[in-house]
Amino acid sequence: MMRPKPDLTRADIDELYVVSDQCDLRHDLHAFVEYVRGRDVKRLHRSNALNRSDQKRLAKLMSDSYTIEEVEANGHSDWIDYVDELALAFKFTDYDTEGSYMGYTSSEPSFPDNYIDVDAKRYGEFVGLPLIEQEKKLLDVLVKNYLDGMNEFYGTSVLGRLSGFSTRGSAVGIMPGLDFTSVRRFLIKVLQSCTPGVWYTTSSLIRYLKEHHPFFLIPKKPKYQHKHYAEKGRYGNFQERTDRWGTGIQILESDTDAFLRVEGRFVERFLEGLPLLLGYIEVAYSETEYKGRLPEMNQLLAFRVNDMFLHVMSGDLIEPKVTVQPNFEVHVESELYPVRILAQLTKLADVVTKDRTNILKLQKKKVLTQLSEREDFDVIKLLEKMSGQKLPQNVRIELDEWVGASDAFTLYENVVLLEGAPNLPEIDEFTIESITPAIKIVHSPDRLFAHLLQKELIPLRIKHRSSAFTRLPGGADTAFPRRDMGVSKSKTKAKAKKRVTIKREVRITFHFSAKELMEEFRNGLIAARCPVAADWGKLTLSFDKRYESEVKKVSKKLLDYTIKTEDIL
Repeated sequence: MMRPKPDLTRADIDELYVVSDQCDLRHDLHAFVEYVRGRDVKRLHRSNALNRSDQKRLAKLMSDSYTIEEVEANGHSDWIDYVDELALAFKFTDYDTEGSYMGYTSSEPSFPDNYIDVDAKRYGEFVGLPLIEQEKKLLDVLVKNYLDGMNEFYGTSVLGRLSGFSTRGSAVGIMPGLDFTSVRRFLIKVLQSCTPGVWYTTSSLIRYLKEHHPFFLIPKKPKYQHKHYAEKGRYGNFQERTDRWGTGIQILESDTDAFLRVEGRFVERFLEGLPLLLGYIEVAYSETEYKGRLPEMNQLLAFRVNDMFLHVMSGDLIEPKVTVQPNFEVHVESELYPVRILAQLTKLADVVTKDRTNILKLQKKKVLTQLSEREDFDVIKLLEKMSGQKLPQNVRIELDEWVGASDAFTLYENVVLLEGAPNLPEIDEFTIESITPAIKIVHSPDRLFAHLLQKELIPLRIKHRSSAFTRLPGGADTAFPRRDMGVSKSKTKAKAKKRVTIKREVRITFHFSAKELMEEFRNGLIAARCPVAADWGKLTLSFDKRYESEVKKVSKKLLDYTIKTEDIL
């Protein structure tokens, strides 16, 4: 527990503008990785940004629909760019971030053929972790990285609204010696002392820090790289301005309000950064027009933490709860985005609602697909294990019927067929299914083709028409049958055909319902000298079709019976 425990002042937010995290960073991170894993995403040649078409598609996958409007208006989304950086910081994705200068006159690097690669193993290991472990790793990445390469003093949070100090001189003075990772961890610890659901004034938090932890951010005696910087003191890096382009006004350590103007500004920007991004807190801003010196201060006036934040910090996260409803809906209640559970369920169901309670609906087509792909798949057992209880009776009965109709086939989309030697190098990451050692279903054909070229394997790409297959050029190796186009039909010499005669014998078989009738019928055929074969086990008599007229005569002589013959179809 923080010593002394913060005694913060409660806030009245009636006239303030409240901001909560409308974006689910966890959901969007997974949506982004799944998107780039499933296609060839090539970054822009000049800026290295995501192209507009990918931004548009990604916007539809994000948790906040505002990103769609943002992309339409600006051609990109700051939020998607942030998630992109987060995936890179996690090392789930990888791409060239340095670029290359294309000539002596180039003033900026270019990024030719810069595709995003996904480390499927690393990402899979993360998804396989318990939710609390995933959250700890996410928090650790954000604590250690202010993703745009700056820090709270200079960069505006992707969800924030407060501007930063001028970056001029930001690489010298006290800045290189500040441990922002430790500072963020310390402030998170302070927030753990707050009561969830209660609004507190930001000014009381800043006052507490000044009274009890005045050097939480900048050491009392900072280390300077040069004596010149020491002459400017602890606040030598910070200058205010009356307007954006105005002359800098130096903040002096001797100023009575220096702590508020430096550390106070940092605290405001911290609150609208990491804890807001992770949905740990809500913040409230002044709605009065700001007329003071820049960057803004005393604008983020209040904040409150929530239960989820304290559950994460204590490690007592509430486990996800799965409930299967009689209407085939599956409700998943979870404090954090339950990626592993939803990854399993979305293979069986369509998402209806995304929120703290995710609602999905079981779909027969999806269930049948899973049954066709996995012979040992038990959908009822899986759902009962997830929910911890028996399924509703009507759902169980219906699923049993689906299982009985599981003769289905798998339809692959956006894939190609690769034919080549069984030992082609480094193609496992492209392989979806191996039909034979030499024939595979693969994704990302552009990247695969470039990969094979790089390996000097001389690949051949064939695109078939919708009406007919494209013929392979001469000399191309293939396991598929092909017409020999080198020989003209008109010049093909027909082979002489041998004349042969195949004799056919047609036999008729009578099936009897009783042994006594069969016995009398057989005796009649023998008396008429008609060759007959008897099978007493099957109660059948078989004879050559040539004797059919004799058989009819025998049938008429059996006066105790009226016999009718029917053909077996």
